[in-house]
This record gives sequence, structure tokens and C-alpha cells, in this order.
Amino acid sequence: MRTIIITTLIILICQILFAQKTEVYYGVSGRNDVVDDIIELYDNGYYIIGGFESGYQNYNGWNIKTDINLELIYDKVLEHELSTVAQFASVSDENGNIYVTGFTTYPSQWPFVTKLDSCGNKVWCKILDYSDEFEFGAARDIWLTKENEVIILTGFESESQIDKVHLICLSADGAVQWTKPYASRNDYSWIRNPSGYSIKEINNDYYISGYCYWPYPNDTTHFFLRPLFIGIDSLFNEKWILPFYALDSVYGDAFNTIAINDSVLMGVGMRRLEGPMENSLLMFFDIEGNELGYNQIPNEAIEPDISQNYILDIETINDSLFIAATSVGYNNTTFPSAEIIIDTSSNIFNYSYHIGTNGHNYLCKTFDNNFVFTTGIDENKGDDDIYVYKIDENLEDVPFDPTPHTYDSLCPGGIQSSTIDLTDCLVWTNIGDAPSPQEYYESIKQIPIKAYPNPVNGGEVTFEYENTEHHRNIELKCFDIYGELVHKEKVYRYQGESVVDVSSWKNGMYVAVVYSEGMPVGQCKFVIK
Repeated sequence: MRTIIITTLIILICQILFAQKTEVYYGVSGRNDVVDDIIELYDNGYYIIGGFESGYQNYNGWNIKTDINLELIYDKVLEHELSTVAQFASVSDENGNIYVTGFTTYPSQWPFVTKLDSCGNKVWCKILDYSDEFEFGAARDIWLTKENEVIILTGFESESQIDKVHLICLSADGAVQWTKPYASRNDYSWIRNPSGYSIKEINNDYYISGYCYWPYPNDTTHFFLRPLFIGIDSLFNEKWILPFYALDSVYGDAFNTIAINDSVLMGVGMRRLEGPMENSLLMFFDIEGNELGYNQIPNEAIEPDISQNYILDIETINDSLFIAATSVGYNNTTFPSAEIIIDTSSNIFNYSYHIGTNGHNYLCKTFDNNFVFTTGIDENKGDDDIYVYKIDENLEDVPFDPTPHTYDSLCPGGIQSSTIDLTDCLVWTNIGDAPSPQEYYESIKQIPIKAYPNPVNGGEVTFEYENTEHHRNIELKCFDIYGELVHKEKVYRYQGESVVDVSSWKNGMYVAVVYSEGMPVGQCKFVIK
């Protein structure tokens, strides 16, 4: 197992020199290190996922845990003997478990998802194989529902190009629960090549941001790149798709979506103009999928020398202002990362950029209403490092926090840096036979119950349950043939069986009924002899 020695080029040197900056560089000299996501964990530390090149056409994942001041706590290298491990997104639950998704390439490219526990150990790893219908695929984003269901945003490729954007749902234990295509050509004959970058939950509904190709009005022979939004309800039924301003000359991409209020959403991305020109695009639509207009940020509104700008992610500052993770281009030669404070009218209130960074900027709003950004920065002749920095709503550096903090409290023994070998962990899972969300959620409304032995020859009867993890306030009640209640007990979530002493019951037929929130959701008959 390969040992990776981290050479941290600068670990908060500015703490010593200036005592007011919270920033750090992570990387190994001579190696190309890249970053793909950052999240805040339950203990107010940060988890950064990325990767680095490892041998010919190979790629390892690299996960970094930092404290509140971005100082390294530990790192984990994810590797596979024969495959690339490309990571794109991560999410964490309240128990400190971390889920990471992306793709692997052995023997062909398919989405993968890995669960690491609060001590940084791998719990399970899945390759989501859909080779029965598609040629290859990858995962772009991940979300965790309130029920701890793991939702993976994926894209699949096939010659027919019918169903490309999929959501795949896994349980917290890694079992595939359902899969469903969205923006399908079976439903929208004009759509071509839809793809999703991100998925967000907003007021119990879900919104995918991405792009598609859509014909120009009155010309069905030419298809143009359009920002794409997909509206999905709480049970993952597709409500609508929105190729944004398909009747206008808005060409470009949508990278993320944020709520303006309870009924209006704002998508952010880029508008592609003539030549290499690009402008940040603010796209407005309501929760029913109706277009409400758009604004854009002209390059000259930022600086005279800028030739392009686009927004990758956005967070709220207050009711009227937003902070955006942005890429800007100078004379089409350098593309540094930037932060812009804007309102919905695309007015710019503040702006800063970082020389040497590469434009892919990831944003995380912190518990104390500050903002952590991470991006790539050129070390030397194309070898990038990971640059992480913390700023406030005024784009000022956040001072170093000297307060003692406890990290990884869910793992009292502490976590050591190490390599996680996925070679023997990744379980191939064919998702082609998975049910739809409608079929799956209909099935878990019930709690199937079985009684054994049946008939019961005195003594005890065992009741076996399914789906209790999806219900609350569960009760078991047993009735005799006359409808008289003879037994009642509480059933807990995740409980699989109950054992009841029936030695004093009369011979005859009985009915066991399971209730959830006062409503019957399952029953079975049993006989006592």
C-alpha cells in the first residue's frame, strides 16, 4: 500500500506573519493536485475531496480533513490497483458518516459511491453498473435526504441517447432502492444530450441544474446549447423541465440553483456569447417551471481587461445579497478564481480574484456565516496545488480562531492519515432491475408482517416485520376472532421482529395488525392450537 507524504507548501504561515488570514495550500511538489468539493462537518471542520495523478492514465482520490482554521487534521488517499478513482462530490450525515461519489474506470467507466464512517474507515463501496442499457456513465453530485437516503445524480451514455440524466437512490447501508431517468427523449422529443451538474433540495422539492441542446424556434434542424433545469417533487416524480429561454438566444450552462423566496428560484451559470466571450448568467423561474427573466454580468462591469466571467456556485448573505464563486478570464490567457457580491439585478457590490488560481472554485457557507472557498493554484509549470481560504461577507480574510475546538468527537481514538484501498471493496451492483421511485415508495407504505410458527402449539409466536425504518409511532395489536384486543405493544424503527407469549391464550384464530401513526399498514392471521 502506497504511502503518500503530504508536502504542505504553506500551512497558515500568515497566522504567524499577519495574524489575520485563514488560508492554506495543500499539495505535493511536482504533482498535479486537484480539488472537486468542500463541505463543513458536524464538528465545524472541513472535508475537501479531490485527487492527483498516479502513474500512466491513473488517478487517485485525495480527501483532506481540516480544522476550523484550515489546518490539516488528517488525509485519506483512495486508490484502486487497476482503476482511476475520480471524485466529484461528497455529503455528510449527523453521525459523521461521509459519502463520496464519482466514477471508476475498471474494466469500464461507471459511477461509484463510497461510505466512510466517522473514524474514516470504509463501510461499503458500490459500482453502479448499468451496462445492460448503457455504454458508460459517471456521477456528478450527491445529496442526503432527511431519511438518510443517498441520492446520486448520474449521467449515462448510449447510442440511442434517450435517457441520459438519472437519479439513483441508495439506503444508508448501500442497498439500491430505486432509479429513474429525467428529461427523457421519450417524454420530450426535441431534447438532445441533457446533462446535470448539481442537485439541490429546496422546500422539500429537488432541482437539477445542467444543460441540454434544444432547437432554435422555427428551425428544428439546428440544436443549440441551453441551460437546463429539472423540477422534481418530494417523491422524485418529474414535475417539469425548463430549457431556459429556448425562444431567445440564451446559450450556455446552469451550474447551480438557489431559492430567492418560497416561490422563486435563481439559477446561476454562464451565457456563451460570440467567440470566447462568456458572461455570468442569473436565471429566474418559479417552482412551477415558468420563466421569469434573466440578468447577466457583462465583463466590463467587473474590470475592463476581463474577457469572460461565469458563476459556478452561490450562497446567500442576506435577503438581498449573494456571494458567488466565479471564474474570470483575462485576455483568454489566465482564468483565476474570484468572489463577487451581487444582488438579483446583477449589480456588483464587491469583487476580488486570486492570481495563479485556475478558475474552478468551490464554495461552502460556514456555521458562523463566513465562507470557505477552495480552488486549484499553479505551483510550477502546470502542477497545481489546492488553495483553501476563508473570508467574510465583505470578502475580508477571517481572523485565525484561537479558541480550542474538539474534532472527530464521534471517534474518540482519533483518525490517522492513511490509504483506503478500494480494489476489493467495490461491489458491482446492476441497477437495471431497480424499481422506480413510485414503485419503491408505494411498497414501503406497508409493513409486511409474518407469524411463525403458524399454527402455534402454545408457548411463543414470533412476528417478523419489514420496512419499520420508514415508519414512526408503530404499534402491534392482536385481536381474537371476535375483534377483542388481546395484546398490544410498541414496535420501534428498524425493529425486525417481536416475540409474544401466547401460552395463556385460548385456541383459535387471531389477527395481528401493525399500525403506523394510528393507521393499519400490515396484518396477518395466525392460529393457536
